[in-house]
Amino acid sequence: MIHFLSKELEEKVSIIVPTRNEADVLEECLKSIFTQSITPLETIVVDGGSTDNTLDIARKYNTKIIKEEGFSSPANARNLGAENAKGDILLIMDADVTPQKDCLRNALQLFKDKNVIAVIPQELNRNHSFIELIQRKWNEGSRTSVSIGLPKAKVVGLVLFVRKKAFAKVRFDTTYGFGEDDDFCMRLEKEFRGCRILVAENCSVTSHLPHTFKELATRYIWWGRTFPSYFAKHFSLKSFLNLGSLTLPLVVLISLLMLFIFPQVWIFFLLFFSLFIVQILAVCVRSKSTSFLQFIFFDIIRSSFFAVGLVQSVFVTKKGR
Repeated sequence: MIHFLSKELEEKVSIIVPTRNEADVLEECLKSIFTQSITPLETIVVDGGSTDNTLDIARKYNTKIIKEEGFSSPANARNLGAENAKGDILLIMDADVTPQKDCLRNALQLFKDKNVIAVIPQELNRNHSFIELIQRKWNEGSRTSVSIGLPKAKVVGLVLFVRKKAFAKVRFDTTYGFGEDDDFCMRLEKEFRGCRILVAENCSVTSHLPHTFKELATRYIWWGRTFPSYFAKHFSLKSFLNLGSLTLPLVVLISLLMLFIFPQVWIFFLLFFSLFIVQILAVCVRSKSTSFLQFIFFDIIRSSFFAVGLVQSVFVTKKGR
């Protein structure tokens, strides 16, 4: 059955895309927006100081470009875009997200229910590199009901339809890099208890993950540098589990080095090593993958980058990206 949207609802959607050096993915993102089966009211690109040709690509399309001044972060860019949006419904999405042709149409159908305040699309798996494949499999195997705010949402890049009035009451916390989307969704649920946040199975997107070790380093160092702010506000079992998961490989390596100096710590090394192996095996089982050795390597690499970020959080006073 084909559902037709009223022109009134179709023209109330503003799309917000934060960018910073996104030239390798922005073209695909914007092309998917401007070939949707319905036309949004506006597409706002909020740039955080790109030094590549990100803005040249944005200008090729009918976009409204806003530049962050001074402080720059994805959370700040989303807030800035929402402040300047004219639509009653916002689609906030990362530049590495590509909505499928009927994504907007199918999501907007759900907003006909006045109790729906937000809609989260489903993700179609599409891997662009081996590094990306390992990360996606890792995410599939490591995400549980205590590791993300909305366990039914299976989207790697941030993409969220939300009513503007609801967004205005919650907004993104700009002190976060790690967990800013998780924090936003939890506060949205709390603020609008009794309203509905839906995961739309007929509303699909694809997304990119870091393709290179440099991109991987940038992401995890940023998360490490901003994790203490998240941890201080969300002091819970979930936060401890996230911290433990991200630092366990490095703890294993440190305890191994300590073993050569203080043989008495062997029991601690055995404990940490056992937890590490169990974690990798659990990811393999949940993701139905045999990439055991690749997961070990990936976990050590991401843990090392995350630790660099944690150290930076102590000595680096710079805020934002």
